[in-house]
Amino acid sequence: ELSRPVWGYRVRWSGRSLLLEIRRPPVIDPGHPLHGRRIAIDPGHPPLGAVGPTGVREPDVTLAVGKKVSRLLAAAGATVIVLRTNDQPVELAPRVMHAERANAELLVSIHANALPDGVNPFVNNGTSVYYFQPRSVNLARALDRALVRQFGYRDLGVGRADLALARPTWMPAALCEGLFLMLPDQEAVLASERGQ
Repeated sequence: ELSRPVWGYRVRWSGRSLLLEIRRPPVIDPGHPLHGRRIAIDPGHPPLGAVGPTGVREPDVTLAVGKKVSRLLAAAGATVIVLRTNDQPVELAPRVMHAERANAELLVSIHANALPDGVNPFVNNGTSVYYFQPRSVNLARALDRALVRQFGYRDLGVGRADLALARPTWMPAALCEGLFLMLPDQEAVLASERGQ
């Protein structure tokens, strides 16, 4: 139990000593909350990713959204660390390492959802956000509220999931599943400039 809030932590060996480095919450200016913040944006996939009924690919949608989000954050004064900038595949572990090395204070991974065979997509669809570390739950809830408000689709809620991009310990992290790419109406939203 620590006496002050924890924003993140790192554990490493130094010789024969195990070091635990604690990260405290950044000081945020209420008038300019994003000014000076270091935010990692992860446009999810490739490799793989969902494909919509008209052929819209998740990696293309997430990259387009990631670029738009990055411009908005930069315009608000944030330093943005983009974890995938083109169509080349980037594995999951290097994405997390890049965010940590860049000293990101938040990590948001952008995805479009799909369901496995045998699950009715007309019942199970909408917006969801995932986190893993308990201190990331507020970030996940805020993202979920904003996505539901903007999209107007059903809220599937916030869930805890052991996902590589939701798991980092050095910063709060969340993985957003904006909409279901496999449904024609939601695919059309995700493929549109306005929807992105």
